[in-house]
Amino acid sequence: MKTVYVIGHTTPDTDSVCSAMAYAYFKNITDKRYTFTPVRAGKLNQETLFVLEKFGVPAPAEIESLAAMVSDLSMKKPVFICTRDSVQALALLMREQGVRSVPVVDDSGRMAGIVGLKDIARHYMDSVGFTDLDQTPIELDILLKTLDGRVVSNAKKKDRLSGRVFIAAMERGTLLNLARPGDVVIVGDRNDMQLELIRAGCSALIIVDGAPISKEVITAAGEKGTLVLSSPHEAFATVQLMTMSEPVSAIMSSKYPTVGLYTPMADVRKMIVESEYRSVIVVDSDNRLIGFITRTDFLKPVRKRAILVDHNELSQAVDGIEEVEILEIIDHHRVGDISTTAPIYVYNDPVGSTCTVVAGVMFLYHIHMPKEIAGVLLSGILSDTLLLTLSTTTDRDHQAAKRLAEIAGVEIETYGKELLHASINITGKSAAELIAADFKEFLISGKKLGISQMMSLDCEEIDAREEELLAELERLRAANGYDLTALLITNPLGEGRERILLKGETWIVEKAFNVKVEAGSCIVPRVLSRKKDLIPAIGQALSMSQGR
Repeated sequence: MKTVYVIGHTTPDTDSVCSAMAYAYFKNITDKRYTFTPVRAGKLNQETLFVLEKFGVPAPAEIESLAAMVSDLSMKKPVFICTRDSVQALALLMREQGVRSVPVVDDSGRMAGIVGLKDIARHYMDSVGFTDLDQTPIELDILLKTLDGRVVSNAKKKDRLSGRVFIAAMERGTLLNLARPGDVVIVGDRNDMQLELIRAGCSALIIVDGAPISKEVITAAGEKGTLVLSSPHEAFATVQLMTMSEPVSAIMSSKYPTVGLYTPMADVRKMIVESEYRSVIVVDSDNRLIGFITRTDFLKPVRKRAILVDHNELSQAVDGIEEVEILEIIDHHRVGDISTTAPIYVYNDPVGSTCTVVAGVMFLYHIHMPKEIAGVLLSGILSDTLLLTLSTTTDRDHQAAKRLAEIAGVEIETYGKELLHASINITGKSAAELIAADFKEFLISGKKLGISQMMSLDCEEIDAREEELLAELERLRAANGYDLTALLITNPLGEGRERILLKGETWIVEKAFNVKVEAGSCIVPRVLSRKKDLIPAIGQALSMSQGR
């Protein structure tokens, strides 16, 4: 069954991770067309790890990109040929399967090469004047199969033919002067000439036209160890079929492009364009054939499928999102810039948490909700609303939290304090880790902003690390071309004022909140929500300052 990934943004917080897990659970019950798998686009923070451990839920797998890979392609069982098979068998296989090139494997099933129609054509042209088998001896069993012939005498149990090849179409004297020991001679029904060639030490006779072979010739061949074969074809056709009896290894190319199951399809497309055979071969770690990809495999788009939760902006989405077939978006933020090629289901609700949205859907459908699912949904709501205190908190957040707490068997206030303690422990973390934990990128009125948010109950601890945090903000700004980088430091138990550390175009925040930034820091009126308080204020300030 095909997989649909349910995924949040690239700086996964508790709401993002928990809403992905719960919505995947809901979809697996209500939609049997796919398997819905929750994944995350980055490392888990301490708060989320606490939640997962608290309710005994395994962490979703981390995925770096949703770009289509070879494993997303519906590959058929590959057509292939073995190195020891004849060129004729190859030609018949390609005609039967309607293919232009074929992978070649050795006796162990490992890749040996690739061969195409042009190799057969080149071999046919090169075989004009075919006179010698020393370079590419012919396996006897392959030759018999190609000729539809039979063995008349093989006293020495030969299994292959080698040596000079010619047709006995000349006078007796000329023929005997030409024949040498080890030759392979194609001859008609001339009994006397057959005997002379055996006595001359020829290694093999191929008697054409299905002509009868005398006992005298068979006896002489047995005594001299001469291989005698009977071909039902005329001499010219027999020679042609002999050239088609050569092994595929004689005409294949040993240079061929290979990919693995996790090679991006974008890379595969480039390799096929550059390939002489317009194809690539899919192999495993032991170089065994898995699949064969040609240009026709790109006639239909190859894409992963995904449902986005807790975001709808390209800057916050996992790598490769442009290639993904997005089926749904479940969110509670402003409408961003992600677009789709077809109509999709979008549920964007201005509540305090995406987990509130998911919980509401599950309650609406009367889906059985296990204790652990209720627990992670509650955690997402409490985390994103800062224990139901942010200005983004709605009555529906309160109602959903109360109902989920009853199912999860926890008390909101007590559990909320546990969650808060897990989320604000900054001891032992670098400035880069603290800022990256809840860092989001925004593009507003042509300005590229990078804004992080963290909670702290200890002002002195922030004072001691202010210089370090400002240095990291400046590093991020310079490295990524941000016009402004900012860290909003929230004290949920504070007196209603918050600190912001900034680097770059600090005038944006000064204008948004009518404050003065000094030494990369300022104090603003209580701004608990980045989404509802900080970003809208910045957006309004920028819209009023176009052209600056």
